[in-house]
Amino acid sequence: MNKNKGYTFDVTTRYITRGINEQVPVNLQMLLWDKVDRVVNSTLPADYLQIFTFEKTMENKLFIYHKQEQPMFEASFEVPMNSQNEKLIGKKVYIIDDIDHSTMLFAEEY
Repeated sequence: MNKNKGYTFDVTTRYITRGINEQVPVNLQMLLWDKVDRVVNSTLPADYLQIFTFEKTMENKLFIYHKQEQPMFEASFEVPMNSQNEKLIGKKVYIIDDIDHSTMLFAEEY
């Protein structure tokens, strides 16, 4: 780990759990990885734990809240709602970097 930049979430060692594979559309998986890459490539050090939560907006869109704890970072964005995204409402996804590899998983799979 580079102490100045935090965790790297190396693109060559990324994994997903069975739950993510079965329940999160690939385009949304790619979007979440992209949001982590944006933190890694920013001036802010990336925490080993990236957290995403999902809610439904009044405009019937999927609201995604992204945060890390150390140092504190918060962001949010919306994507169009569809039947696959609807299943994610109320769920929490973690992306964890343990230096050797990065894994995307549901909080309940942790």
